[in-house]
Amino acid sequence: MDLTLFLTQILGIYMLVGGASALCYPDRARRAMEEVSKSYVLPYFDGALALILGLLIVLVHNVWEGLPAIIVTLIGWLAVVEGFAMMLLPQNTLASIARSLSNQRTIKMWAAVALVVGAYLTYVGFFM
Repeated sequence: MDLTLFLTQILGIYMLVGGASALCYPDRARRAMEEVSKSYVLPYFDGALALILGLLIVLVHNVWEGLPAIIVTLIGWLAVVEGFAMMLLPQNTLASIARSLSNQRTIKMWAAVALVVGAYLTYVGFFM
């Protein structure tokens, strides 16, 4: 199986589920963001996970040709940046960012983006 196809399947399903969850339960997403702003351990753990997964993607799939491959690569690089930020930024900065992202409108907007990108990647991964 082609690596891009495999990653579009995984990321597509993940984004569909994550987007649907945030859209159906925005209050749960908001409370999760609030927990990030209060915790010292959670951002570090989430950052380590994002960094590892992002590095796994970009080290095996740093492809900038074809829309599905570019989206997969961008997701990998975004995860690397997020991982670095969550592990290296001071707690008060992370708390401020989490608070700014935890309003209902922002959560619903990012949920919609995740649903659209996830639907596209799932379609490409399973039906093209």
